[in-house]
Amino acid sequence: MKKIIAILFIGSLLSCTDNFGELNTDKKSLASVPGGSLFNNAMERFYHALNNSDVNTNVFRMYAQYHAQTTYPEESQYQMVQRNIPDNWYQRIYRDALVDMKEARRIISAEETNAATAPVQKNKLAVITVNEVHMWMTLVDLFGNIPYSQALDFENPNPVYDDAKTIYYDLISKLDQAISDLDVSAASFPANEDLVNQGDTEMWLKSANSLKLRMAMRIADSDAAKAKTMAESAVASGVFSSLSENLSMEYTSAAPYTFPAYEDFVLSGRSDFVAANTLVDIMNNLNDPRRSAYFSQNLGAGIYKGGVYGTANSFPNSTQIGDFFYTATSPGITISCSEVEFLKAEGAARGFNMGGTAEELYDNAIKTSILEWGGSTADADAYLSQESVAWGTAAGDWKQKLGIQKWISLYVNGFEGWSTWRLMDFEGFNVPDGLTYNDIPKRLIYPINEATLNGTNMKAAAAAIGGDTPQSKVFWDMH
Repeated sequence: MKKIIAILFIGSLLSCTDNFGELNTDKKSLASVPGGSLFNNAMERFYHALNNSDVNTNVFRMYAQYHAQTTYPEESQYQMVQRNIPDNWYQRIYRDALVDMKEARRIISAEETNAATAPVQKNKLAVITVNEVHMWMTLVDLFGNIPYSQALDFENPNPVYDDAKTIYYDLISKLDQAISDLDVSAASFPANEDLVNQGDTEMWLKSANSLKLRMAMRIADSDAAKAKTMAESAVASGVFSSLSENLSMEYTSAAPYTFPAYEDFVLSGRSDFVAANTLVDIMNNLNDPRRSAYFSQNLGAGIYKGGVYGTANSFPNSTQIGDFFYTATSPGITISCSEVEFLKAEGAARGFNMGGTAEELYDNAIKTSILEWGGSTADADAYLSQESVAWGTAAGDWKQKLGIQKWISLYVNGFEGWSTWRLMDFEGFNVPDGLTYNDIPKRLIYPINEATLNGTNMKAAAAAIGGDTPQSKVFWDMH
């Protein structure tokens, strides 16, 4: 009898409506995610990783010796395992960024187009490629050999690790194709799906060329001929050339799109970081006009005393970090106009055609950085007039003088500051007590989870790079 009642009840439901399928659909959840939304999310996650100051991930403002720590100095002492820093970078880029980019590409590629929409689709796919290149490049720069050709395949949990140089050269080819594909006369992603360039295809072309210039300088010591061709091509095609041009994510005053470091400096309610004496001492010695922008004047007007790098420091008795990190709307800058000028200066010092001499471009790079931080042309001229700064009289060879100044300019971009030290080998970093200069990391070790989940391939990769240690160098780090 119960079965009959149940059948009658179901039958009455079916007979009462012709819209049973519609009633059984969750109207509040998307049946599929638009490609633009996935692109947007991937970009936000990637830029969040590059711009936060979370000791569980972005420790590079410590590795670059811009910031020192107060209560817990382990990251300044290069302890990577305690907080699973390498594992967290794998998750942030592979899982949170690259997987979404791959799916965004699949969805957008499958969309039907006509004569009007085909160029827009092509631009969207080229923009995705530019950012995928940036993400993969970051992983190589962090670790060296990484899973690449077999990565992002859920049916293959044990991808092989590809050679870092081979990956780089494949990325360069993909970036060249994306640059060729970008059509500045057509739109790309709408502004609300593009938190970086707000759908400006011309700015994506300049961003791609600026990234190409950075990649050229990465490989300049290992392959000068290819670096020269790349650098000259990028500059000729058009890189950032004015203060308003950079590759950055614009943040707002409302969550979840506030400046990531602001979340760590302000919303956390903690006082874990101060300016490092490494940077403060060098800027004091050079009478650098950017100090008032980089740092707080909590010790008194014009007084700057950094916390001792690599040890615990007193927050109130050390120079604190400036307003940039305490502002919700600060931009998440990954390539600035001043960095591009420094890259051009480096190219010129190597004999590449960068549109000026090494000295001219060096001067312009420093001026651009000072102007970016609110200084004046007069401030820049006075700074450059000092023997300790001027190209012809500053101490050291061109790598030393250019490396120091580029490193100073990259203050908010810890990852590039650390990478500049690895590339240029300039002197000036401090060594934490109990360690040696050689202990300053040249790379992150592989994630602990990889040893468990993909151990055979990870061990082969470690052997190929000379051991899974922080002292093993990425292929472009030749000295």
